[in-house]
Amino acid sequence: ALLRIGLLEMTKFCTIFFEGVEKGTFMESCGVADLITTCYGGRNRKCANEFAKRREGESAYLDSESCIKLWSAIESELLNGQKLQGTLAAQEVYNLLEARNLLQEFPLMTAIYEISFKGNR
Repeated sequence: ALLRIGLLEMTKFCTIFFEGVEKGTFMESCGVADLITTCYGGRNRKCANEFAKRREGESAYLDSESCIKLWSAIESELLNGQKLQGTLAAQEVYNLLEARNLLQEFPLMTAIYEISFKGNR
């Protein structure tokens, strides 16, 4: 269900913010297949799992600065010099949606940001 919602939100986001988007592209290997691969493997998934594990033992709330420090520590410890791309993308997407007053239309993208950077659970 989350993959489906994610794909729908990605498609909607792209059609709002970019001209000439063909919705069929998202059903090709550069769309849904890439989404599946990203969700089940790779550095973003690896670091997200670690973020969730470390959050289990902490209080229900982390402030934004603490979230950023935690992501930075995880990136340094697990990625051997590589950088996370998903965290930057989540911040940029959230900022665009917030600026256009569209957060309520993208509940999954909003939740991802709020868990990752506002300390929500």
